[in-house]
Amino acid sequence: MLVAYQGEPGAFSDDAARRLVPNARTRGYRTFDDAAAALATGEVEAALLPVENSISGSVPRVYDLLWSDARLGIVDEIVYRVVQNLIGTPDSSLDRVREVRSHPVALEQCRRFLAAHPAMASVIVADTAGAVAEIARLGDPAFAAIASQAAASRYGAKLLAESIQDVDDNFTRFFLVQKDPPRRATATRACVALCLAHRPGSLRDALAAFADLGLNLRTLVSRPSLEEPFTYRFYCEIVGVDAGALERAVSRIDGTTRTMGLY
Repeated sequence: MLVAYQGEPGAFSDDAARRLVPNARTRGYRTFDDAAAALATGEVEAALLPVENSISGSVPRVYDLLWSDARLGIVDEIVYRVVQNLIGTPDSSLDRVREVRSHPVALEQCRRFLAAHPAMASVIVADTAGAVAEIARLGDPAFAAIASQAAASRYGAKLLAESIQDVDDNFTRFFLVQKDPPRRATATRACVALCLAHRPGSLRDALAAFADLGLNLRTLVSRPSLEEPFTYRFYCEIVGVDAGALERAVSRIDGTTRTMGLY
């Protein structure tokens, strides 16, 4: 299977895709939108997209992409442990680094380390592995990146400090998405999008519909609906799914619903 991900080879998403899909071939794209577009056009067979990090929270753009194309459906997920490292050129050292490049989420996950090293200026780039590739190309010991050990090995760079994230238990959850996936006979998880009636108690009633039928919500993410200012769409992730109970719950909700994945 050819799986799209956001980033350069050696990115956390690249490794997560290979772990989730046996014998996967992977292809990196510049943005989440580009990866989703490649799936929509048939350029790839699946896309692995991050939806939540245990430190920095949800990745709302991914939910929006799934809503914008009803052909895309969630078929699986992986919870992947993220270990951030400070990576430099082979001749660099901690005291020589003056600029640290990485993805904004990676920088956010390492706030304490960066605060403890005020001489290191943080610079936002599009991708963790891409940051390592760039500092390796520049060959300047003043430049470093925050990324995976795999990225350091791939681009011939050096680990200057290991496991620098604020919280040791740093996990990212990814959705594996396919185009027009077949409906599964059995599932343990689901993701349902809700566009609710604009009245008092509509969200409460929707959540009660799930609770009354024994469906356990794991996450609830709200996003602007873009239909009119300050109206919202809600994404509910459910664990311990009973397909019949889910169908009955959805039928009781006052509004528009879409099941974005049974997996």
